Amino acid sequence: MDNLSGKVVVITLNYNQNQFTLECVKSILESDFGNFEVLLIDNGSTSQNQKELEKLLPFDPRLILHVITPNRGYVGGINYSLDLCKVQDSDYVLIMNNDTLIDKEAIGELVKTCKKHHDEAIVSGKVYHYDRPSVIQDIGYSFTNEKYLNCRQIGLDEADTGQYDEEVERDLLDDVFWLFPFKLYKEIGGYSKYFWFDYEQADFALRAKKIGYKLIYTPHAKIWHKGSPSVSGRILNPVQAYYSMQGALIYRYLHLSRWNFVKYYIKTGTGILGSFLKWFLGVKTGSGRLKYNVAKLKGFAYFNRWIVRKNENTGENPFITDNK
Repeated sequence: MDNLSGKVVVITLNYNQNQFTLECVKSILESDFGNFEVLLIDNGSTSQNQKELEKLLPFDPRLILHVITPNRGYVGGINYSLDLCKVQDSDYVLIMNNDTLIDKEAIGELVKTCKKHHDEAIVSGKVYHYDRPSVIQDIGYSFTNEKYLNCRQIGLDEADTGQYDEEVERDLLDDVFWLFPFKLYKEIGGYSKYFWFDYEQADFALRAKKIGYKLIYTPHAKIWHKGSPSVSGRILNPVQAYYSMQGALIYRYLHLSRWNFVKYYIKTGTGILGSFLKWFLGVKTGSGRLKYNVAKLKGFAYFNRWIVRKNENTGENPFITDNK
């Protein structure tokens, strides 16, 4: 891949997940792209974990570690990294989760695809399940109802038999891994500080689309993803539900017409009340289900306060004692 010009800065965050991060960094360093650096941000880990990480990281001049405290959340960590990219003199930025392993040809394929679209695209590729390495986890999203920005995940849990082997434009992409030209950051800024975790990538993608960028999926860039360890998974998880509810509402408030947003808001509130009714009637029971419903309600309440204050999200979450 040495024939491709341009410098890529790969950004990944670590928060007390040293083993995940070490495996991720080693896979990046094995990439065959000729000009890249890895910007690893330790985002508020404990001092013990920070010291362990520094000790275990491989020595490589392409690897740069920054330690920041306290934890700034996913959005804050990414924005801190993007600011550093000015100093790194980067042409492209590749953001990727630390619980991933990347194919050695992926960086080059992402750059090649971006160049094909005149460096006016955000590009991602095939995300596979780590524990099911030939099963698709994520290859982008298509709108099912653009009026409310509802979408479906394409290819989820399908065995890869070559059915998604064509480069296509997507309605939305996830930032498990995605690459974009650094000039996009100069044009629209970083991730919105209204978010802490969840929906920040959808907001960023739509802001890019509004100034003419495309969201492109290429089947030739591949990565294997372990899941969502930073919030301990997504099934009946009140931590994730709280962030997701507030994020979903803020995202749609920012991008929908006011009338469409009002309809979405009413539907969401009604759905939350319905979930409590089902629990009360014994349709969907269990303490875990109740706590999950309460988390959604509190996320809804957070949005109602935010709409008045338009405050930066500090990551405070009533369902955790140590913000991630």
